Amino acid sequence: MENRRLESAKRIGTGLAFVVFPFVFIFAFAIHPNLFSLAIVTDVDTRIGEFHGNRLMHLGHALMLLTVPLLIVVSLKFMEMLTERGAWLGFVGCVMAVFGAVMLAVDKTALCLVPSAFDTLPESEFEQMLPGLEAMFSFKGWLALLYLLPLLPIGFMIQGVGLYLGRAIPRWQSASLIVAMVLLGVSAAVDIDLFGLVASVILAIALVPFGIQLIKGSSAGSPTTPQ
Repeated sequence: MENRRLESAKRIGTGLAFVVFPFVFIFAFAIHPNLFSLAIVTDVDTRIGEFHGNRLMHLGHALMLLTVPLLIVVSLKFMEMLTERGAWLGFVGCVMAVFGAVMLAVDKTALCLVPSAFDTLPESEFEQMLPGLEAMFSFKGWLALLYLLPLLPIGFMIQGVGLYLGRAIPRWQSASLIVAMVLLGVSAAVDIDLFGLVASVILAIALVPFGIQLIKGSSAGSPTTPQ
C-alpha cells in the first residue's frame, strides 16, 4: 500500500512537471519588453535597460529559475521511457539536458536574481554598479560557463528524436518537442524573446496533454524502443 502511494505521488508529481513548466515559460517570455521586436540584441546597455525597474520581469525570471527541477524531472522521465536501442538517446539527451538545466539556474541566478537586488538601490548607486553588470552580461570570468546553456535544448532535442523513433508518445508531440527546442535555442542565441514565446506555446500544446495523462494514471509514459 505504501509503495503504491509513493508510486502514485511520483506519477502525479511528474505529470505536474509536464503541465507547469510550459506555462511558466509562456509567462516569463510574454512579459519581456519589446516582445515583438525581431532585432538581434547585442548591446549590454539595452539588456540592462530591459530589466531595470521591471519587477514583473524579475518575477518571471525567478519563476523560470524554479522550473529547473521540473525540467530535470521531465528529462529523467523521457530517459525512463526510452530503452534498449533508444536508451542511448535517452541517456545522452538526459545528461546534456540536466547540465543545461543547471546552467539555466546559473543564468537566472547570476543575471536575473542578482541584478534584481541591484535594482533595489537608489538610482545613483545603481549607476555605480553598471560596470559590474556589463561584465556579468558579457559573461566575464567564470560566467563563461553560461555558453554551455545550449546543452538544455540540444539534450531535449536528442530525447525528442528518440521519442519520435520509438513512438513513445504520438509523433506530433515528439516532433513538436524538437521544433520547440530548436526555437528555444535560436531565441537564446539571438535574444529574440518572441521565438521563445512561440516555442513555449508549442511545448504547452505538446506536453500538457501528456502530463494530464500521467496525472490521471493512463498508459502514457510506458518505456518503449525505436522500431
